[in-house]
Formats: sequence, structure tokens, C-alpha cells
Amino acid sequence: MSYMSYPQRSTWLEFLGFPPGYGPWTYRAIPEPLISSELARLASAHVINGQTTTTGCVSLQPSPDPDDRSQDRFVVLDWDGWSFSAVFDGHGGEEAVDYVVQKLPSLIHAALTKAMANASNAPLTPSTISALLQSSIQAVDDALTDAVKHLFPNEATLAALTDEQIKSTINGPTNPNNLTILRCMRGTTALKENLWVASLGDCQAVLGTKNSNGTWDATILSVNHSGRNPAEVARIREEHPNESECIKFDRILGAIAVTRAIGDHIFKLPVSYTTRVFMNCIPGFSVSSKLEHFLPRNKSPPYLSALADIKHVALLPSTANISESFLILCSDGLIDLYEHTNATFENILTQWVHMLGERMDKRSAKVDDEVNKENAALVLLRHALMGGGVDNPDRLAQCSQWRYPVDGWMIRPRLSRLFNTIMERISNIYG
Repeated sequence: MSYMSYPQRSTWLEFLGFPPGYGPWTYRAIPEPLISSELARLASAHVINGQTTTTGCVSLQPSPDPDDRSQDRFVVLDWDGWSFSAVFDGHGGEEAVDYVVQKLPSLIHAALTKAMANASNAPLTPSTISALLQSSIQAVDDALTDAVKHLFPNEATLAALTDEQIKSTINGPTNPNNLTILRCMRGTTALKENLWVASLGDCQAVLGTKNSNGTWDATILSVNHSGRNPAEVARIREEHPNESECIKFDRILGAIAVTRAIGDHIFKLPVSYTTRVFMNCIPGFSVSSKLEHFLPRNKSPPYLSALADIKHVALLPSTANISESFLILCSDGLIDLYEHTNATFENILTQWVHMLGERMDKRSAKVDDEVNKENAALVLLRHALMGGGVDNPDRLAQCSQWRYPVDGWMIRPRLSRLFNTIMERISNIYG
């Protein structure tokens, strides 16, 4: 039966945070189980079965416009007894995030292999792994900086060149220098886990563990690197004294929300690199803030850091059991779906852990065949689309069809940031 054969209805999307008066939007009242199948298709829901872990994955970008395609990525790898998972929240374009996906996992793997060889039969200390992760992430960002500095070593070099000379150096569809510059213009935040979680930006990690009394505890393992984190604000203001607008509107220079990222060299290099190099690059910037508004505030870069926060998780043998722990990794799009609710960040993560924990209990007890077949990431996505409220198939039908044009424009104010990558680790989390 075609979806178009189901009755057409109209709705107001106030439940998604749209203000009163926006709409109405039309949708097809697709019933279960078809609407659940459609959500799974749109979200590219799948499960990756590794050597020691099972990972449920979803990603959803509601807009069909190619210019709005998702810039977020994830990686799941097995490395000889180690498990590596990462979520990369790209922004401003795909070049930086694709470069990081290509380079960072192999760089970490090589550093880990070298460290184990140097240690011989001795176990690697937690601090060694933490330093390895931190230095590998920093090295990827440094490589982007070095590539630009190789072309234009300093501001004096730029001053001696005309705009036409710079354009001919960096532009052209087959010019490798073009990609070099674009990688620095774009950016990505990152999240990785093993026994360690390395966070950079505003991706989230929460560990669910079952305690001795049988209930589930939520532990936040990521650090929110944004202008809303008082510690980050204090750090940046200390690094840039007498610059009252180094943080403005809870953003770096009033422009970018995250305070740590790979790439985004507009906030790391002197202004002349932006005005003479980046602004002459084709394609150009894709930023929400106008350059002329915040570039005058760039007085003593770098403002953005690529130094990751590392947290070591010392799991006890009992908590490494398949039924007693799981890890959720996600980009900020999943959290954004709760913006119109009154739920706090901590409350949202606790809800997730309790919800998935209950399902894992049923799975362990083998009391529900449907639970055994579930992709836990898809369960979380559905919960977020409901705003944490009661599950409603009709509302899911509304959410699953918002991607279509309405009156010549796309429904995007709240939803273009929806890409979610969620990973549930239901197995041994160890290195």
C-alpha cells in the first residue's frame, strides 16, 4: 500500500518548539508498523557487531536539500582487543570532518601500537593512554595549521601577495591547495571511547552502569566545551585579558558556540589569514555569523583550542558484564530535540540510561522477544522525537514527514540541527 493512500491530516508543530501560528503542516497518517519502519529507513538505523561490542547506530538529517546534507560522522573499529568508537560533529562544511575521520583513527592506532611495543609486556598506564589520545587529536589540528603555513608562512608573506596571486594559489577544482584551505575553514568536534573518553566540543557521552541494588546509574563522561560552560569562559578570558568581547553572547568572539574543535582556523590564526586567504577561497564560508561583525574582535588568536579533555573509566570486572553497562555517544542534535521541554541536561541523560537499562534487563531475562531485536539507538531517537513524552505513532508520522517543502520553503528552524549519531555499547568496554 502506497504511503500516499493514507489519509492526509494537518498539524501545528508547537510540540517541537515552533511558535504558535507556524503552519499548519500536512502529513500522511501512516500507521504502525509502517511508520516505525519508515523512521528506521530515514535514520539509516543499523547495528555493528564487533569482536567484543554491539553498537546500535542512527543518523537523521530531515532536509532533502543537498546543501543541507549532514556534516556529522561516526567510526566504530576493533583493534586487536581494543575497541574504538568516535562521533564527529562537523560544522561549516564537510572538509574538516572528513579529514579527521580519515586521519585520526589511524593516528591513534599507530600511537597505541607504538606505546605497547615500547612498554613490552608491561601494561600501559591510564595516564599514558590519556596523553596519547590528547596528543593525537592535537596533532591532527596542528597538521591543518602547518599545511596553511606551508603555503603562506606568515603575515609578511601574505602582505607581499596580491589577491589574484592568492586566489590562483588556493583555488581550482583540481588544485590540492583548495582542500588544504577548506579544511581549515571548516570544523568538527569529537568524542571517542575505550576505557577512556576524549571530548572536544559539545558532543555527549554518558555511561550507564547497573549498581549493586539492581538500579541503573548515569555518569556523564564528556565535558561540554562551549561558551555556556563557566570554566571554559574563565579559561578564555584569562588567556585574553582586556578583551571584553572574546566571549560575547555565550560564543567565542560572539560567533561560534564551541570553545574547542579541530579546524575552525578563522579563530586560530591572525585576521589576515581570513581576509586574504579564507575569504578568497572558493567555495567560501558557511557560517551563521557575518564575518564583519566578529573579525574586529580577533585580536590575539588562537581563541579556539584543540586540547581534548580525557576521562578514564576504571570499570570493575563486574561492570564489564554484557548485561551491566552500556555507553551512549551522540552529537548535540539529539539533546537539541528536548529544547522546548523543561527537562535539564542531566535529567535527559538519566532518562536515557533508565530507559535503556530497563530494556537491557528484559533482554537479559529473555522476557520480551521484541526488546532483543531492538536497535537501542533508534529507541533513543524515537524518545527524543517525542520530546521525552508518551510515545505517539501519529506524532511520529508528523516528525517523519517534516522534510518536505511547505509553501516553497523548508521546515528547518528547529530541525536542521537534528543529525544524531548514537552508539550503545552493550558489551565489554575495555582496552
